[in-house]
Amino acid sequence: LRLYLSGKKCTFLSSVEGDWTYLRINFYVPGSSLGRNEGNIFPNPDATFVKEITYRASNLKAPGDPTVPSTNLQNAFRIIKEVQKRYKTREAEEKEKEGIVKQDSLVINLNRSNPKLKDLYIRPNIAQKRMQGSLEAHTNGFRFTSVRGDKVDILYNNIKHSLFQPCDGEMIIVLHFHLKNAIMFGKKRHTDVQFYTEVGEITTDLGKHQHMHDRDDLYAEQMEREMRHKLKSAFKNFIEKVETLTKEQLEFEVPFRDLGFQGAPYRSTCLLQPTSSSLCNTTEWPPFVVTLDEVELVHFERVQFHLKNFDVVIVYKDYSKKVTMINAVPVNSLDPIKEWLNSCDIKYTEGVQSLNWTKIMKTIVDDPEGFFEQGGWSFLDPESEGEGAEDDSESGEDETFNPSADESEAEVEDSDEDYDSESEDSDYSASLGSEEESGKDWDELEEEARKADKESHYEDAEETSSAKRKGRSSAPPPSAKKKRRH
Repeated sequence: LRLYLSGKKCTFLSSVEGDWTYLRINFYVPGSSLGRNEGNIFPNPDATFVKEITYRASNLKAPGDPTVPSTNLQNAFRIIKEVQKRYKTREAEEKEKEGIVKQDSLVINLNRSNPKLKDLYIRPNIAQKRMQGSLEAHTNGFRFTSVRGDKVDILYNNIKHSLFQPCDGEMIIVLHFHLKNAIMFGKKRHTDVQFYTEVGEITTDLGKHQHMHDRDDLYAEQMEREMRHKLKSAFKNFIEKVETLTKEQLEFEVPFRDLGFQGAPYRSTCLLQPTSSSLCNTTEWPPFVVTLDEVELVHFERVQFHLKNFDVVIVYKDYSKKVTMINAVPVNSLDPIKEWLNSCDIKYTEGVQSLNWTKIMKTIVDDPEGFFEQGGWSFLDPESEGEGAEDDSESGEDETFNPSADESEAEVEDSDEDYDSESEDSDYSASLGSEEESGKDWDELEEEARKADKESHYEDAEETSSAKRKGRSSAPPPSAKKKRRH
């Protein structure tokens, strides 16, 4: 019996029911759902298929048997699961290795005066627990060696951005390398590797009940300041030696903290800082690095007066690459970001709505020529230049008629006055006509008014008398009647 231990064509289930242990093997047959991208794996769907096989073993030990019969079935299930796990791990590693560019071998410089930094941590971690190690510069690349003996090599010609994040305002000091081609270590591929060390206490013990001016606290602050200065000097010395060794082919960039702004490229908000060739954040993990030469357009979404935040969309020159979103950027950072983009000669647009960029980029990739024939990115501009030109022409025409505006206003006022006088005359004549048509003089009108007053007075008297009668009927009857005297 041939079984597919990969788990793609069969599943294994083990259960204990009463005195028996069952091992069930479920096979995929025509009609079973394999997944979204599996397709039809049955070359002959009209053949006879086995859907399920069940093995059973007793949990009761018979007299004379050395072991329980179900033990063999349980061992078989355990071995099957171990083989499946190893197979899936090997398959995942092979998938990670796909597309990996083979790197040159590192040329080791045996000179002891090589630039070297000690007591560094690496991110991402080589193992589950982070380990310290040393970073050493050689002839054509760096080598990080952990205390356990693990080695990670980074070649100079594979580095796209080398960033140095000082410890000013940060709790760590970082050397970050953004790579051109991914490298493999820790059984995964990585395009961002950084080496850092902690400057101060990242966590604070709240159980300490000490005075703010305690000598121990003041001494600790002084020691932290000295450590910051010492680490900064050591890292700068290392960078200078590396740049001299590589004849300035490798240059480290320092982010401009004054131009930084808050944003959330991933789940958490962080400080994004520009450099001369990138926009980056290296203190948080995962890091964020965008190469400015690869950017074609920056679009600001949800830019409205009543909102405190807006979103930034970065569109790359390679339209097949997914756009980058930076969420929750404060509105007060909009103008500084625009000034920075102008200095970098990067086009930007803004709008009040969020767009479906997946659909937009798919449309561009399917027909890029048709997209630009229809105006390209002009649909992102709230007002095109043509409309602005038409508005200017209309405003110019309005200005040419300004000299006669006073005369037209005077004519309008005169016509309004004529209309008001005519309406008053028509109302007065209409009232006279109605009185003449009635044919009644003042005496008749006074007589009608007198009769109306009498009728209203009579109605009021009837209402008061009816109210009195209702009050008597609602009053309780007397307890005894008085007898009349004869």
